[in-house]
Amino acid sequence: MRKIVTAVSAASLALSMLAAAVPALAVTGYDSAYAGESAFVNISPGQTQNFQVFFANTGTTTWSRGTGTQVDLAACLEDKVTCNAQDASEASWNSGWLSSTRYATTTQTTTAPGSLGTFSYNVTAPVGATAGTYRFNGDVVLSTTGERIHPDGYYQDATIGGGAGGAASITSLTPNTGTSAGGTNVVIAGSGFVCTPAFPAVSFGGSNAVVSSCGSTSVTAVSPAHAPGAVTVTLTNSGQAASNGLTYTYADTTAPTFTGQSTTGNFVTVTFSEPVCNPSATSTAATDWTVRNVSASAPIPVSSDSIPTCTAAQDTGVTSATLFLASSIPPGAFTEVTLNTAGSTTANVNITDLVGNAIKAPQAQTATAGTPETTAPTIVSASGAVGSSTITLNFSEPVFCTGLSYTSEDFVLTGGTGTPPTIIAAGSDPCSTAQTNADSSFNLTTSSTLPSDTVYTLTVTPEAGEITDIAGNNLANPSSVTFTTGAADFTPPTIVDARMANNLTTTNFGDVGDSFTLTFSEKMNGSTTGTIEAQDQDGTTMAASTSNALTCGGNVSCTWNTAVTTLTVTVNAVTIATTNGTTPGMQIPFNITALNGINDVAGNPPNVLGSPDRLVDFE
Repeated sequence: MRKIVTAVSAASLALSMLAAAVPALAVTGYDSAYAGESAFVNISPGQTQNFQVFFANTGTTTWSRGTGTQVDLAACLEDKVTCNAQDASEASWNSGWLSSTRYATTTQTTTAPGSLGTFSYNVTAPVGATAGTYRFNGDVVLSTTGERIHPDGYYQDATIGGGAGGAASITSLTPNTGTSAGGTNVVIAGSGFVCTPAFPAVSFGGSNAVVSSCGSTSVTAVSPAHAPGAVTVTLTNSGQAASNGLTYTYADTTAPTFTGQSTTGNFVTVTFSEPVCNPSATSTAATDWTVRNVSASAPIPVSSDSIPTCTAAQDTGVTSATLFLASSIPPGAFTEVTLNTAGSTTANVNITDLVGNAIKAPQAQTATAGTPETTAPTIVSASGAVGSSTITLNFSEPVFCTGLSYTSEDFVLTGGTGTPPTIIAAGSDPCSTAQTNADSSFNLTTSSTLPSDTVYTLTVTPEAGEITDIAGNNLANPSSVTFTTGAADFTPPTIVDARMANNLTTTNFGDVGDSFTLTFSEKMNGSTTGTIEAQDQDGTTMAASTSNALTCGGNVSCTWNTAVTTLTVTVNAVTIATTNGTTPGMQIPFNITALNGINDVAGNPPNVLGSPDRLVDFE
C-alpha cells in the first residue's frame, strides 16, 4: 500500500497503445478497457522487476478468480494478434507466471462491472542476457477459452543497458524530492555498489551528481541543479551497466513576481510572472494592495480582487486578475499600484504560485489611468431545450446582478401558441451577485416545461444597477432576444484531467489535507454534496456500496474554480478509511470509478469510464 507506481510517460503510453485501434472482438458478456500501467523498467541480468497493468471491466459479467469467469493477462506475439503464445526471446524471463503463455490473473478475487482489475507479474532477466529491449506483449483473455475480450495491443518493455552483469540495483532515495537549486544530500540505498578504484557515477535526469560517500549498500550524492519536475536517478559502477532508475522530484522554488498593472475607472488589471492563487480562506485584497492616484493625498480602497483560492485553482491559477476599487480614478491620472507584504518582510503569503511559493513583495507598478470602458453589455442569445424548465441567457461580456427579481417584474416571455410560461426563479446557474465572479451567461427557471419548435421573445427590464458589467455599465432597459426551443443536451461530460494537488504525510491519498483535482470537459453544476468512488492498483476501493466513498461535505470538502470546470477534493479532519481494513488511504495512482450527484448544468452525469483521463497521479 505504501509504494508509488510510476506512471508511464505520455510518449511511452502512446507507443504502448499504438495497436488500440484493432477492432473489438468482445466475448459475449465480457469487455474491457485499458486504464493504465506501471513504468517500463531498466533491468540487469539476474535481476527481477515487476510489471502491473490495469483494465476496467466494461462488460456485464463479474470477473471471478478461480471460476469459469476468470480472466487472465495472456502473452502475445509481436503481431499483437496471436495470443496465448510467447516469443522465444522472452520465454526464459518467466518468473512465477500462471503458465508459459499466461502472465497473471487479477489480483482481486472479484472484479465487478465498472471496477478495475489489476494484473501483476514479475520478469527476471536471464544471467548472460545481452543488452537490448525485451518486449512483453499481452491482452486480456477469458481464462477457460483463451479468447481475447477486447484487443488492446498492450505491452511493456524491460531494457538491459549493456554489459554482462555487475550492474548495481537501487531500492530507495532519501529524500526523494529537493529544490531546483540542487544541493540536497540524497542517500541512495541498494546493492552491488562498487566504491573502488572509483566511486560510482550518479545521474539525476542526465546531470551528474557529486558522490560524497560510498558503501556497498549506500551511497550519498549531492543533487545537481535542475529544472522543476520529476527525473530518473541511476547509479553506474565503473565499466558496468547503469542500475535501474528511481524517481526524484525537483520542487519549484522560484517565487512569482508582480509584473504590471493597468487602471481604468474603478478597476485595475494586474499581471504576474506565472499563475498564482490565494491560499487564504477569505479575500485579503484590502490589505494586500494599495492603489492611489499619485497626485491625490489618500489611496483608493480596494474592495476585492479576482485571484481565485488555491483549492479551486490548482490546475491553472491566473496570470492576470482584477482589483475592484471603491471609487474611480480619473482618466490620465498617474496611478501607482503596490503589492504589500503580508506575514513576511520579503513576500506576500496571501498570493502564491501553484506549489506554494509566496510572491515577492513589496513591489510597485505605475501607469497612466486609461479611459473607462463605457460600452453597455447586451444579450447576444438565449436558448431553451424542449421539455426543460430552463432558459439560458448569453451576454456580450461578463455581467453580475444586484437586487435582480427573477419574476415578471424583470423577465417576460411572449410568443408561441397559447399562454407562454412565466419566469418564476433563478436557474441552477444564476447570475452572480459578486463583481469578482461576473459571468457571460446565467439561466432562469420557467413555470412549465418548454414545448418543441416554439419561437419565444424574452424581454428583460432591469432597473439601473441590477445587471451590469464589471465597469458598472448597465444592461439597456428594455433588452430582448428571440429564440426557438430546441433539443435538450444529453451529452455527458468527461474528465479531461485528473491529478494530485497535495500529498502531505504519506505516499497514499487519504491523510488530512491531501487533495486532488478533476477537470471536466464542460461547465458543471457546482455541486458540493456528491460522492466520488475510486480504486487503486492493488484493489483497495472507496465505494458507495461499502459506505466509504469520498463524500463531499463529509470526509472530504469539494470546491470548484470560478469556471465550474475544475473540482478540488480535499480530505477533511478525518483520515479516509478504505476496504483493505488495515492501512487507511488509497495507493497513488488510483482511478476514479464513479461520480454521484456531480453533473453538468443540464443534469447529465459524467461518462467516467469513457473519460480521456481518470487516473489520479502526479502528472
